[in-house]
Amino acid sequence: MAAAVQRLRTSVAPMVRVTHPYFLRLTRLISPFGNHQLWTEMIHANAFSRAQMHLDPAKLSSKLPLHEIEEFSAGVVVQIASASPPDAHEAVRQLIRLGVRNINLNCGCPSRNVQMGSFGAIMMKTPQLVADVVDQMCTAARGTGCQISVKCRIGVDEDESPEFLQRFLSAVVGQRRHADELPVSIVLHARRAWLQGLSPKQNRKIPELNYERVHEMARRFTNTSFVINGGIDTVDSVVEHLAKVDGVMIGRKIGDDPWFLSQLDQHVYGIPAHAVPSPSDVLARYVRYGDEMHA
Repeated sequence: MAAAVQRLRTSVAPMVRVTHPYFLRLTRLISPFGNHQLWTEMIHANAFSRAQMHLDPAKLSSKLPLHEIEEFSAGVVVQIASASPPDAHEAVRQLIRLGVRNINLNCGCPSRNVQMGSFGAIMMKTPQLVADVVDQMCTAARGTGCQISVKCRIGVDEDESPEFLQRFLSAVVGQRRHADELPVSIVLHARRAWLQGLSPKQNRKIPELNYERVHEMARRFTNTSFVINGGIDTVDSVVEHLAKVDGVMIGRKIGDDPWFLSQLDQHVYGIPAHAVPSPSDVLARYVRYGDEMHA
């Protein structure tokens, strides 16, 4: 199998109650080579703009992998949620001050609680609002080296047409054509989101996968970086998608089996087997990390 692709073309998806700082530290111990982007759980922008979480060390360390941000800033992505351009702007500003270099806007979560806050997947129905939020995020990030992205679905409820998705993407990235505008990348979950009748867990399994729709958008929006997400759980499928899009995001497979990262290191990035940390070594290092956290 072909090996040694460019680093950071695979990523660990943001997962509620999974990708907390302690889990992300474990993934870095399993895969210390800097090959994979690590995504945080979704954090509402209000945590920074109103609750001022950045001024509370205890809360901050429970939500952000500060150790990884310091050591591996290029490989950590903080996902925020917001339907307010000013709140999103302030969240990006404070995160950049903390050393974050990759920030994502969640436009894909279908949960009822998220809908009630008017953010997540329901925002795909208001593409101009998303464009306004993203514009303020980019304004806050301009000149800092911080990268902005949007994570969304291929459709919402009854509308999974290519026209629906193209309208959304055109509003979010199609207008950013000037040389001085910060480019925005897209992470596209290859399932639609059903906002009524399905739980978040069911939304990860029941809607049919449509990988070709993601590939189609990547061909259409040639100046935009696309990462594909949804149901990808083998090395072969990762390699196959990397031939068609810029990156691959893997979620539940790594949540269930974080050692899958070692397979990717060897078979996608060309890391020799003898260089991969052993389970006993990882466990010993993780125990020391736990001791340090509770010292």
